[in-house]
Amino acid sequence: MASEFKNTPKVTFILNICSIIMGVFAIFNIYTSYKHISNLILQGFEPSKQLAEVINYYLISVTPYVFYGICLFLLGFIIKQISYIGNCNEVCGNTEKSVVEQENDDIVDDILADINSKYNN
Repeated sequence: MASEFKNTPKVTFILNICSIIMGVFAIFNIYTSYKHISNLILQGFEPSKQLAEVINYYLISVTPYVFYGICLFLLGFIIKQISYIGNCNEVCGNTEKSVVEQENDDIVDDILADINSKYNN
């Protein structure tokens, strides 16, 4: 667990913390929405007649925090996986250049050789 924590990119850690904070905000908004609806019921509001408005109130107050929390967590997960793939390529010695990279290197070498020959003559 400790070695996994050390290998985790800092951005992933920060995104996971933000995701947890969004989850806490979502839970807090569920609680405050419940308290608000309870107070309305005590004042004579009948939620069975206006069920759509009650559901709409819950969705409007809670959904953004849940959505952003999930998105932040998934973004952190994706970054962690990408960095893991990069680390595997470094560890495995998978540094082979693709055909396009080799062709570009050959072109650059040719250009540098031409420039070098022009200035040396």
